[in-house]
Amino acid sequence: MSLILKDGSVFLHVPKTGGNWVTTVLDKCGLIAENIGEHKHIDMSQVISITNNSEISMMSRIKQRIGFRIEKPYMFCFVRNPITWYESWFKYMAHPSRDWCNWGNEKSMDSWHPNSILNGLGDSDFNQFARNVINKRPGYVTELFGWYTTPQIDFIGKQETLVDDLISILNHLKLDFDEKLIQSVGKIGVSNKPANKIEWDVELYQEVYKLEYAGMIRYGYADKSPIYK
Repeated sequence: MSLILKDGSVFLHVPKTGGNWVTTVLDKCGLIAENIGEHKHIDMSQVISITNNSEISMMSRIKQRIGFRIEKPYMFCFVRNPITWYESWFKYMAHPSRDWCNWGNEKSMDSWHPNSILNGLGDSDFNQFARNVINKRPGYVTELFGWYTTPQIDFIGKQETLVDDLISILNHLKLDFDEKLIQSVGKIGVSNKPANKIEWDVELYQEVYKLEYAGMIRYGYADKSPIYK
């Protein structure tokens, strides 16, 4: 479920980019007005078009909340380095509590999950998992981020600078919040380290980097992830 804040602005939760932390902080600050959608990770297409069991779209509900005083609400989300996204998803799914469970059904209209494409691609070896992903869906992370970072989005923050970016967003929106409280909230939803250390095969790293290069450029990571590790 994405969030509508008290001023009508909207937060979209991209998987594995710090969204659980953002949600916790917004809740602690008393800034959440309501959830939208039936799914934690609804993307922009669903915000715009899915009816959510009513005759009006989510965007219409949002506009009603802000009194139709502006054309569209302020919308924001977070991304992360596409390379580390692979590592984060592996750590999350390799944990015994997940054990590479399936998320939704990529063929179903009623069982949507943004990462259902990755069902069945897990492996105890990180590099094999990454190979499985690029064999099925080359450039997957860039594609995933693109479902959320459409032209309607106003701010794309980074997981790597989560605290500062969220504070910047809330200041821009002129919302009343406790900056020290935000800075005091520790990490949330960080996966435990896997039994075996994640160590990229150099050739695979280079291939994944090239496949995700559009995302590296678009989201400002090209100079932070050298093609030769």
